[in-house]
Amino acid sequence: MIALFVILYVAGIWLFYIQLKVKPNPLNLAVAAVIGFVAVGAIVILWQFSAPTSGQLVVSRYTIQIVPQVKGPIVRLNAQPNQPLKKDKDILFEIQKDLFEIAVRQNEATLGAAQRTVTQSEAAIKVADATVTEAVANAAATKSELDAKNETNEKSPGAVSKIQIIQLTDRYDAAQATVEKSKATRDEAVVALEIAKQNVDLAQANLDKAKFDLSQCTVYAPADGFVTNWQVREGSMAVPLPLSPMGTFVDTSQVDVVAVFGQNVTKNIQPGDQVEFTLKAYPGQILTGTVDSIIPATGEGQFVTSGKLISAESIHSSGKFAVKIKLDDQALIETIPMGTAGMCTVYTNTGSPFHIISKVTVRIKAWMYYLIPF
Repeated sequence: MIALFVILYVAGIWLFYIQLKVKPNPLNLAVAAVIGFVAVGAIVILWQFSAPTSGQLVVSRYTIQIVPQVKGPIVRLNAQPNQPLKKDKDILFEIQKDLFEIAVRQNEATLGAAQRTVTQSEAAIKVADATVTEAVANAAATKSELDAKNETNEKSPGAVSKIQIIQLTDRYDAAQATVEKSKATRDEAVVALEIAKQNVDLAQANLDKAKFDLSQCTVYAPADGFVTNWQVREGSMAVPLPLSPMGTFVDTSQVDVVAVFGQNVTKNIQPGDQVEFTLKAYPGQILTGTVDSIIPATGEGQFVTSGKLISAESIHSSGKFAVKIKLDDQALIETIPMGTAGMCTVYTNTGSPFHIISKVTVRIKAWMYYLIPF
């Protein structure tokens, strides 16, 4: 459009001064210059607000630091650097399992012993119940005999000696004490059963942990992607220490394409707007997408909490916002290189006649990537 206006502008100047033979003077020359300057400036402003372009575009991905759950020497390093891997299917590496297998067997034995203790405690409760029943019966029989002797004495005083009454009373008191003792013994058996059941739960939890640790000796890919920057070899000691990762895993299941625009031109950009962009890794190609979102924040505006007052010299901003782009080609998500740079243009819902300028610009840039290696 700018080129078309320049052609029309030059044609108008030719027509005005050559064909109409208007004599140039400072006034009409100044008017012609102002008209050209204002018109071109208006076109550029309307163009940038209707179809803004950005030369700062980058492809980013999430990375995962590879840190094992358990400690042990690496016996096999399965994943080769920069080779595609599938989530939960392909193995990254294997840790020696011997100690973890021993721990599983130990906890299985502990669980078995705890379960047998529960069986013993249940049997002890049954014995205690029988003892209580027997003690209660003995006490009841002694009470009946004592009541009968007392009734006989009431009908025939002196028929039963006082010594017999005292002896029967002592026997009844002893029977009552035996009942209380057997009940206490049963209560102890019930408590012992509860403790035994808790020991079974504890042994089961320890066994589950041992089995989990054993399963963690084989480490699988955490996502679709590839390993880069291996820091270990077979025989190295794997340690669950986040500060010392074994390598870096690049997640290719998701890609973020982010372009940076001036904050003023993002005024008309809305989620869903069409986007065309070109990448240095794909010279000559025009890729398409839509605006996913505008990130309404920058690190330049972040104040870090500290004991120092904010310095005026540290407050600055480049005046730009990042726009996240969603790709149309889903197959490209898995293959597009991380860190690829390029340029893009967003076609807003305003000023559609000016979109042609950006369409030409992005295509020229795509072919320029063949010629300019930077």
